[in-house]
Amino acid sequence: MRSSMPSWRNRLGLLVALVILAGCGGAAESNARPTITGAWVRTPTPGATSTAAYLVISNRGAVAETLTNVATPAATAASMHRTLTSADMGGMTGMQMVDAIHIPAGGEVTLEPGGFHVMLEGLTGALNDGDSVELVLTFEQAGDVTVTAEVRGGLDGRSNLVPGSGTEPR
Repeated sequence: MRSSMPSWRNRLGLLVALVILAGCGGAAESNARPTITGAWVRTPTPGATSTAAYLVISNRGAVAETLTNVATPAATAASMHRTLTSADMGGMTGMQMVDAIHIPAGGEVTLEPGGFHVMLEGLTGALNDGDSVELVLTFEQAGDVTVTAEVRGGLDGRSNLVPGSGTEPR
């Protein structure tokens, strides 16, 4: 006589299926694409052939991510840099090119004036306040992520003046 109760094999099969389904949710989280916010490009000074782009990269995934490249039709070259102030340089500030920018799992990195940023060199046309620039960010795991950055003024997004440099209005 057969019992109407499920056999241990059926229960085991159900348990395995549930474990597999539960694992799928975690996999989706570990492969989350980076989110880009606040993207903007500094309005170049008249006659300039380069400018900088800034943005915030959020990584909600369970695995660290790495920004490995940036491209744009607005410039012949785009490269990642960080600003350094060094005692070896007499306290002067300079830029250092970086090959990659690491974004920790569950974290974010801000590309901003005075820190990490993207240099756009060999501008292919005029960039004026209010224009839009497409940036293609290439990540090690997520691949290409395209964002639109607004062109606007300098360090604070309002002007090209550098605070404390003597060029700000009095």
